[in-house]
Amino acid sequence: MGLAEVDKLAEDLSLIVSKRYVCTHLFERIKSSIDTFPYEAEREGLPYAIVMPKSKHEISEILKYANRTKIPVFIRGSGTSFTGASRYRFPGIVISTHRMNQIEIYEEDGFFECEPGCICESVAREIEARGYFLPFAPGSRLIASMGGLIANNTSAHVVDASVGKPSDYVLGLEVVLPNGEIIETGTKGLRRPAGTDLTKLFVGGDGLFGVVTKIRMRLAPAFEKAFGVAIYSDLKSLAKGVQRLYRERRPLPLFMEFMEEETAAIGYKIKGLQIPRGSIVLFVSIGNSKREASERANQILSSLIAEHPIDAQEIKDIELWEKLWSSREVIGSYLMQESGNQWSSAEVVSNLKRLEECMEDARFFNRGLPVLSQLKLYLFGHIGGLTMHPGVVIPKEWDNEKKKKAIDEKFQREAELNLKYHTCGGEWGQFAKRTPFFIQRYGEESYEIVKKMKSTFDPNNILNPGILEGPFQPYNSTGGIK
Repeated sequence: MGLAEVDKLAEDLSLIVSKRYVCTHLFERIKSSIDTFPYEAEREGLPYAIVMPKSKHEISEILKYANRTKIPVFIRGSGTSFTGASRYRFPGIVISTHRMNQIEIYEEDGFFECEPGCICESVAREIEARGYFLPFAPGSRLIASMGGLIANNTSAHVVDASVGKPSDYVLGLEVVLPNGEIIETGTKGLRRPAGTDLTKLFVGGDGLFGVVTKIRMRLAPAFEKAFGVAIYSDLKSLAKGVQRLYRERRPLPLFMEFMEEETAAIGYKIKGLQIPRGSIVLFVSIGNSKREASERANQILSSLIAEHPIDAQEIKDIELWEKLWSSREVIGSYLMQESGNQWSSAEVVSNLKRLEECMEDARFFNRGLPVLSQLKLYLFGHIGGLTMHPGVVIPKEWDNEKKKKAIDEKFQREAELNLKYHTCGGEWGQFAKRTPFFIQRYGEESYEIVKKMKSTFDPNNILNPGILEGPFQPYNSTGGIK
């Protein structure tokens, strides 16, 4: 589009949301194009306009307009995606959901409703103040939007086998389809529908099939908690302790995290803690009472102790626990703080039987890779969910092409390992940079099913085009992927 065409686009959009909430400034266009990847946005891929609707009706009209004019539309929450789903490779309209930030709590009905622009931390505080639990715990909790979390169905730190995925708590959704039609799914009861329930298509739908404008989730009572830590001299024993936890059928923790020794030392140092002598496991057990939570913590510890840690104990000093937990919770930020560079990690998931082997693979994740092998590897993850995050700090002085090669190597090696263990990522979505993996893992037939579903919902490929197609797909300016 030329300047005159962009001005006309902005004018048309201002008839839907008012001029105040349409922006074509270069700064906003750049801001709405970057994500967690370390390389810069490319000018030719910047969006034409950022529009900030307040209601489902405004989103509906924007999508109807986009279908008439064949201009692609991208949905933007907080841009914290780790798979490239927030990075657009061609121009279009970006719908920012940040103004859609209302939450209503219906305690008598047993659920709450929130809009997609609500920030996870704000929602968590609202419902936790009333004695409830929010089943999201991403590292980006302070900035991640509820719409993005729902689109990924991410558990983050939460151990899936303990309390389930977020989809287990979603009762229904309000959704604007890519053609502008508005639908409601699910129920206002506490028993979710049996059989066909369209809710399941949108929770974890990677933003392919519609724009979620309202989320209804069951109010789950909060737990009492107890806390524990174990320190191991080697990662093999740590992995065996986690395997034993499952095999001995212990009460599974709400959270169970780990850091290898050198990574832990950085987090501990920043929090003013004594540097550990090995790799650490941190966990949170839950119960209906403090006593029950503590009893469960000690059952967990008994499995971990059987693999001969240097130290293992329940932590009863809450101030100490908060320091220990924060040393892990934002370790990526601490690594960037130490170096002043950009952190980037993979998501390697093991099966239970081969956890020791997978841990070793994750430990040497960057071995033999032309670019990533030049960098020091750090290792941590959600070990209770058998998930590891091997990662590197990418130097800011590298040029964009070298940074892109590093990211491509990361996803290629991640795919190799998840194929090896017959697993898949449980946090960051399945397409964009992961599309090649999806095809390898589930086959061309499965990929064709998703493509047909997408074309049924979105025949003009208007909504979030490029996410499903994955990397390096050329875009047709008339509105579709070639």
